[in-house]
Amino acid sequence: MSRAPVTPLPTRDLATAGAGPRGIKRARILEAATRVFASRGYHGARVSDIAREAGIAYGLVYHYFRNKEEILDTIFAERWGAFLDVVDGISAGAQPASEKLRQFAAIVLFAYRRRPDWVKVLVFEIRRTSRFSEPEQIEAVGRLFRGVARIVRVGQDAGELRDDLDANLVCLAFIGALETMITSQVLGVMRIPGESQDADDRTVRTVVELFLGGLGRRGRS
Repeated sequence: MSRAPVTPLPTRDLATAGAGPRGIKRARILEAATRVFASRGYHGARVSDIAREAGIAYGLVYHYFRNKEEILDTIFAERWGAFLDVVDGISAGAQPASEKLRQFAAIVLFAYRRRPDWVKVLVFEIRRTSRFSEPEQIEAVGRLFRGVARIVRVGQDAGELRDDLDANLVCLAFIGALETMITSQVLGVMRIPGESQDADDRTVRTVVELFLGGLGRRGRS
């Protein structure tokens, strides 16, 4: 069975795409900050560390950002926003729900391979700050859950998925399982097998089929 290509994970800020020299330098600061936060932790990082990593003068950072907190907020807003745009595109597509869930799972499960520093910052730093509980952050996370729940509801309406299950609960269970898998990669507790395209396809297929079909042997009541 042929499969549609997985939508790629964004690798740069949408807000700075096509920007001039100022936008390029701003993006360089954000990339450097992501690496520094990933290696030193947010609380252990200094603005001078970010400037050194970006290869710019210390004072120049303050021409773009007020402080370290604003840098972290911007990393979340722009990186997460780009990710949500991809998720919205998948949700709005014409594919069956199972294929949409496969594409979503692929993006989440292999994000750590593509953007390890960003994923480490999200898992270890952004979620641990008090800023993560502020209304705009909660709304941004809620947009992800609404997108996946929409995939489930459309699948239910089309008769592809069971309609006796609450779509929100299904969404929570699916995202929760993927989140546990990616966190285990960051912690080094358990690795996803293989790094070839075939191995990745098998992993995603296993996760989605397990979720949709369960663990019970086929044919048993």
